[in-house]
Amino acid sequence: MNISQKQLNWFIATAQAGHITSASEILGISQPTLTRALAKFESELGVMLFNRTTRRLNLTPEGLRFLPVAQRLIHQMEDACEVLKGDAREITGRVSLTMGSTVGGTLMPPLLKMFIRRYPGVRVGVVESYGLETTKAVRSGEVDLGIGTPQGDIAGLRCDLLLQAPLGIVLRPDQYRIKDGSLETLAHLPILKEGPNSSIIDLLRINGSPIVSMMSKGIDVTSLTMQLALVQAGLGVAVLSALAASHPQAAGLGFMPLVPAIERPVFLMQRSDRPSMPAIDALAQMILSDLKLENLRQEVRRA
Repeated sequence: MNISQKQLNWFIATAQAGHITSASEILGISQPTLTRALAKFESELGVMLFNRTTRRLNLTPEGLRFLPVAQRLIHQMEDACEVLKGDAREITGRVSLTMGSTVGGTLMPPLLKMFIRRYPGVRVGVVESYGLETTKAVRSGEVDLGIGTPQGDIAGLRCDLLLQAPLGIVLRPDQYRIKDGSLETLAHLPILKEGPNSSIIDLLRINGSPIVSMMSKGIDVTSLTMQLALVQAGLGVAVLSALAASHPQAAGLGFMPLVPAIERPVFLMQRSDRPSMPAIDALAQMILSDLKLENLRQEVRRA
């Protein structure tokens, strides 16, 4: 099967426009030409990419899965051309990565600053995602790299452990004076409720922790920044990792590790079949070798 850049571009343009007329105008070709080309492309792939109606073209489930892959293939073709055109000594291209605000607010700003200084010819894109979304984005090829705790189906992924961070209670020390992070202590505290697909909830469930049910009466919160804001305002305590408790917004808050201990592992995730590209390889290597933990809570440990 020989998939051309033209076929990918025409498929992407049609998927985004949702109509043959609009897509053909964008591409500067006739409607019959585009219609025949898409039909031929589907025939070569052996799947239907579009559901055709009299008014719109909607992507089939196969088309929805293929769209981010097609976009990544186009980006990789463009990057390969840039490498050939540029100075052979300078790495150029594009790299995208996804992570939650815990990693994005602690580990990555200094590392990305160092990366951009070292490789000014590389364009970096950062996408925020949480829990299962991070794993799915890497598996689908929507992004090149992901940082977080793998969830769901990880078949076809390479996962490199970066660090371990214990879970604990984050609280205002002037409001709650506790001696430990035991379940008995938590039973008397107003715990903010994590979102259903968060990596924290996933870890608590895997470990059979009753903390999940203890959260049922707390305020529902789906983002780290909101959790920390509510804790700072005295509206409850949060069960977070020591890495999340290292976020700048957690300044002045206390952290008490859970008893019994539960660890949150943080991994670098990438597809095992990802083609080698200088820009992506350079960032992946820097993440693996140059992460700095100096400004994090002492409970965070390198792998």
